[in-house]
Amino acid sequence: MDDLVQWLRAQLDEDERIARAAAEEDGPDWRYDGHAVLTCREDDLVAVASQDFMGVERGTHIAEHDPARVLREIDPKRLIIREWEDAERAAEQDPTDASARVAVLAFGIVLKLTAAVYADRPGYREEWRP
Repeated sequence: MDDLVQWLRAQLDEDERIARAAAEEDGPDWRYDGHAVLTCREDDLVAVASQDFMGVERGTHIAEHDPARVLREIDPKRLIIREWEDAERAAEQDPTDASARVAVLAFGIVLKLTAAVYADRPGYREEWRP
């Protein structure tokens, strides 16, 4: 699981890097106005995505997955990693602690579910698939 944790941390770091760069360039909060995905840059509205083919569903989806949302999702995912590490430490310190062993298993499953989102990225291992 240590390899999974290290790999997942790298994915979260990459997500954070990309989201911060996008927020810096295009603003952190996006919205869809029915024609384009917009953000505010230097007090002016700027189109982040504007295409004739972009329907309501696509525009809304893009706006809902803006850099601010990605950044909000990273901390809870990092917390899952920390909870697993804490449970792992507790189980190592007291191998008879059944609740720590259950927590290791439970957070291990949650780690695998969290990592599955990144299954298309290099380095993902099939053995991590939940």
